[in-house]
Amino acid sequence: MTDVRFLPVEKMNQAGFNELLAPYRFVNTKSNRDLTAVKIHPGEEGNSSYIPPSLVKMVVDALELPYRRTFLTDTTVLYGGRRMTAPDYVSLAWDHGFRMPDLPPFIVADGLAGTDEFRVALPPQCETKIARLAAALGRTDNAVMISHFKGHLLAGFGGSIKHLGMGWAAKAGKLYQHSSVMPYVKEDKCTFCKACIAVCGSSAIETLESTVRINEQKCTGCGDCIQRCPFGAIRVSWNQEAHSFISRMVEYALGASMATTIPVYVNFLINISPDCDCMKNEGPPIVNDIGVVACSDPVAIDQACLDLVTEAIPREGNAKAGTDKFLQIRPDRDGREQLRIGEEIGLGNIEYRLVKI
Repeated sequence: MTDVRFLPVEKMNQAGFNELLAPYRFVNTKSNRDLTAVKIHPGEEGNSSYIPPSLVKMVVDALELPYRRTFLTDTTVLYGGRRMTAPDYVSLAWDHGFRMPDLPPFIVADGLAGTDEFRVALPPQCETKIARLAAALGRTDNAVMISHFKGHLLAGFGGSIKHLGMGWAAKAGKLYQHSSVMPYVKEDKCTFCKACIAVCGSSAIETLESTVRINEQKCTGCGDCIQRCPFGAIRVSWNQEAHSFISRMVEYALGASMATTIPVYVNFLINISPDCDCMKNEGPPIVNDIGVVACSDPVAIDQACLDLVTEAIPREGNAKAGTDKFLQIRPDRDGREQLRIGEEIGLGNIEYRLVKI
């Protein structure tokens, strides 16, 4: 049974983090040339619930990661905003306080436009055959996962598993997870500039009289056209069936865990909002701050977090203690499916022992 180490919120200082993470302080012992990624989410512009730089620094310092061989990282997204391209994302991370010299440099893992990828073949128990992950992951010796446990529109809740599966995916991988159909053209937005045609590597974009359309038989789902359209005319259908999304996300999480050594997952149970850090209006916390947990197993740590939130006294208007608060918010999105699938495909184990620091 895996130990999940729990540091209550009142002990969240540097001494507390040092004790919490002491068993995992080995990520750079194999070689002084090892590169270590610290996977974070710097927050969408307008979001206020992301894990702040001061707490990320406590984790980095507690693990004694050498700044010159360590980098903070995340990947670009499919939708518009400041996280769609690397230059703007680096600028946003700087604005949110993720900057040198207080922290290691922030690097976007999937390149300038999210198309730099590293492919991992998944085992036969997965329906997904190939995970298209951020290229930097393939050049990383170790990774530390720092996740914010909170609600999520599609997954029910998001923690280490969601951060692994979606967070390490290149744009093509995100598109695959998010939609069971290919991109489509919103004709009233299309100006017939043909910029999308120039970047399509599979010749899937066809011209009509005054617009274009995407041939689903030829489209590979790389996402280049979404990135390159200057008018936002190429969209993704987000109305995906829940099971398909969660299953693909968990299989991608397995792929990411296979790609590099991940000695520790760190989940923060603070500002536990109903929506994720990708949202500008994530909503007020559903419970008071609980603390932070650490574990070597992404399934066990997310199960522990769900249990801690379930047992917590709610803030006004949320489910009572002992009730799954995320399931009450979105009855059609059972986040526990992540845990069941994760255990089935070998990502981790649901059973754990909580060790309070």
